[in-house]
Amino acid sequence: MLSNPYFWSGLFIVGTTLCARWNWWRLPKEGIPILLFHKVGVPPKGSKLEKLWVSIDHFKKQMNTLARLGYQAVTFKDIYRFWDGGPPLPQKPVVITFDDGYLSNFTEAFPVMKELGFRGVVFVVVETVGGQNEWHNPKTEARVPMATWAQLAELRNAGWEIGSHTLTHRNLATLELEDVQREMDKSRLAIGQYLGEIPQTFAYPYGGGEDRDDIRACAKKSGYRLGVGIHAGKWTLAEFQKCPFALPRVFVRGDDLMYDFHLQLTRGRSRL
Repeated sequence: MLSNPYFWSGLFIVGTTLCARWNWWRLPKEGIPILLFHKVGVPPKGSKLEKLWVSIDHFKKQMNTLARLGYQAVTFKDIYRFWDGGPPLPQKPVVITFDDGYLSNFTEAFPVMKELGFRGVVFVVVETVGGQNEWHNPKTEARVPMATWAQLAELRNAGWEIGSHTLTHRNLATLELEDVQREMDKSRLAIGQYLGEIPQTFAYPYGGGEDRDDIRACAKKSGYRLGVGIHAGKWTLAEFQKCPFALPRVFVRGDDLMYDFHLQLTRGRSRL
């Protein structure tokens, strides 16, 4: 069998596939992982976006794994305080973020994290708070409920951070700069009005604009101190100093295995 060329070609194909599916061959990377979640729970029947849903059982396993490995969940506000001369960060910090502001972040993720003493960061789309995710076309993808301002206030009171994800969830890379500035400015002020605390952290919908200097400049002009995108990876203080408005995150998918989660924590990504 070892002399059979088909055996070696098949072995090569299998090995190449495994290297593409799991980045086990990457060296561990120093830095802080920023985990990116969307929805926790069961997706609507027929959903084409199942990868954005992490089941509650899997989410519990992921959070328990973080706790077992000695990670401590921090928010960006903790990081700002550290940079401003405040208390040091824990030895193994992790930032757990949720994009869009879904109701399931409050009803499903919050109780699990609270039991472990974890806090998170929710980036809200201001005009959909208390409603539905209007950017989904209901003919192709069921809309789901969003958290209310009262629920977001409860998260804030529990030590969570509420950041901005714009007013309407439009891709900023497709807008004129004056509209980009409006989405950033008005969402920031609205969150401050409803929650009594003006956010300093911004997340780009779809990652649109995170690679553009002019759009990152809009975030800085709005008064944000930091912006997070969707590029995969972990970040270090040196990377923050180089470009604080395009920090990478680790996208946690609904079809990830726990081995994916291990690679994301250690390598900053599990896939090519």
